[in-house]
Amino acid sequence: MPKHPIAVELEAINREGETQVVRGSGLTVQGYSVYLRAVEASGLALATWVADYATIGPAYELAERLSLALAIPLTVLVPEPLMTELTTVGAICNTN
Repeated sequence: MPKHPIAVELEAINREGETQVVRGSGLTVQGYSVYLRAVEASGLALATWVADYATIGPAYELAERLSLALAIPLTVLVPEPLMTELTTVGAICNTN
């Protein structure tokens, strides 16, 4: 069945018990997952796991590259303070 990719998703995850997406709910972030969401011929939009990372930097880099390569949106489901940290680290790395 052909699939049509519609988005790349980056999620902060918590693995205590059942794996959950962390969206500022007070859960501890224990890693990051990248998914490719695609629409099946039946019309269902399903997510396919691509990779897990311990830190946000490599996860964001992969998600961004997939988004650009496939010309589809990147959806980031990561609490805002963690994204601010990524921007700061990226800026520091680029200036050195």
